[in-house]
Amino acid sequence: MKMNILSGAFALSLVLCTGFLQAGTVGTTTADILKINNGARPAGMGGAYTALGDDSYSIDYNPAGLAGIKVPQMIVMHQDSLANINYEYFVFAAPWGASRDLALHLNYRHTPPIDNNNNLPPVTTSDTVVALTGTQRFTNFNLGITLKYIHSSLDVVSASAYAVDLGATYSGLPYNIKAGFAIQNLGTSMKFIEQSDPLPMFIRLGLAWTTLIKGTKRFNAALDVFKPSDQQLKMGVGAECWLFEKLFAVRAGVKREGITKNPGNLFQNYSIGFTLTRPIGSSDLSVDFAYNPAAYDLTTEDTYFVALKMDFNTLKVF
Repeated sequence: MKMNILSGAFALSLVLCTGFLQAGTVGTTTADILKINNGARPAGMGGAYTALGDDSYSIDYNPAGLAGIKVPQMIVMHQDSLANINYEYFVFAAPWGASRDLALHLNYRHTPPIDNNNNLPPVTTSDTVVALTGTQRFTNFNLGITLKYIHSSLDVVSASAYAVDLGATYSGLPYNIKAGFAIQNLGTSMKFIEQSDPLPMFIRLGLAWTTLIKGTKRFNAALDVFKPSDQQLKMGVGAECWLFEKLFAVRAGVKREGITKNPGNLFQNYSIGFTLTRPIGSSDLSVDFAYNPAAYDLTTEDTYFVALKMDFNTLKVF
C-alpha cells in the first residue's frame, strides 16, 4: 500500500513537471559550464541518463543515480572541445554505510590565452565547479542531493555562485521500467561587475528499461525529456548492450534540440560509444569512449569523450 501511494505521488509529480516544461521560459543565464553534461557513457547515449544512470556519471544528470554504485569508484576524463577549449573532469564516490553514498566532483574548463591583436595582453578564461553529492537508498526508491560551488573568471574579472541539485529515481514500475526526476542548478545569481544573471535551471524527466537478451546480454534503453530555463524543450533517446557482461558494451543515441520543430538531419544529432573493462588486481578498470559528430548548424567540429573509470572492489572508505 505504501509503495502504491509513493508510486502514485511520483507519477503525479512527473505529470505536473511535464506541464511546467511545456509552458517553457526563455531568458538570459550565466555559467554555461552547467549546461554541458560530461561523461563518456551518457554522451554515447544521447544524454539519456536521468533514470538510467547508476554510477558516478549520474552526478551531472540526476544525483539519485549515484545510489547505483556498489563499490568505491573513480572517474577521470580529459576532453578537447571547440576552439581549443579543454575540460578536466574528476569524480570519486563511495558507499557510506548500508544505505547511503557520497561523492566529490570537480569540473574545470579552461582555454588557451586569447590574443586580441590590439597590443593588449592575451585574455584567459576558466570555469570551475566543485560539487558534493549524497544519496539515500530506500526499497525501489532513491533520493539524491548535490551541493555546488561555481566560479568563473574572464581575465581579471570573476564571479561565484552556489547551487543545489535534487533528484529521485523509482524502480518499482512494471516491466523493469525505472523513472527518474531531477531539478538542477537552483541557486544564487552570478554578478560580473554590474551585470547579474541567474544560473541555468534544468528540469529533467526520464524513463529507463532493462532486460536480458538470450539470458546473458544486458540491454538498457532510456528516454529523457529536459527543459533548460533559457532554452526550449529537448529530448534524448539512447540504448546500450553489454555484449560481454563486465567486459564490453556498445551504445548509441539521438538528441533533439526542440521537440516541436523540424528535427533536421538526424545523422548530425546521433552519438555512439563503447566501454571496455579489464580487471587490474582486485579492481576493474574501464575505458569509456563516446563520439558526437559535428552539427553544422551549431558546430563544425566533432567531439570525442575518453574517460577512465576504476571500480575498487575491495576498498572500504566509510
